Amino acid sequence: MQNTPSEGSEKRAFFRVSYQPAKRPKLTLGMHEFEIADISEGGIRFINNKKIKLAESVRGTAHFLSGASMDIEAKIVWEQFSEVGLLLKNYIPPAIMEKEKRHVILNRF
Repeated sequence: MQNTPSEGSEKRAFFRVSYQPAKRPKLTLGMHEFEIADISEGGIRFINNKKIKLAESVRGTAHFLSGASMDIEAKIVWEQFSEVGLLLKNYIPPAIMEKEKRHVILNRF
């Protein structure tokens, strides 16, 4: 699977929370832990530096910086270099998105 994110015009349906490399939440898939680069209500972009082979569909837990965590079930929709894009089966609740947004803004320095 070697799909790439869409280039050109912005087509995002949801607000995105992006994280600094030194302050990233974690995504646990099986016995592997990955850094989350950004989230939206409908998806997660994470870093797979170790190039671990992943199935087309994944289940795991997202551990957010605000202290919230959430079990996820998702489909891999693209992979490019060490980045992986997930389309979530169940959206991240708006309350968690708002907590993450506040946490990132208040702790950006």
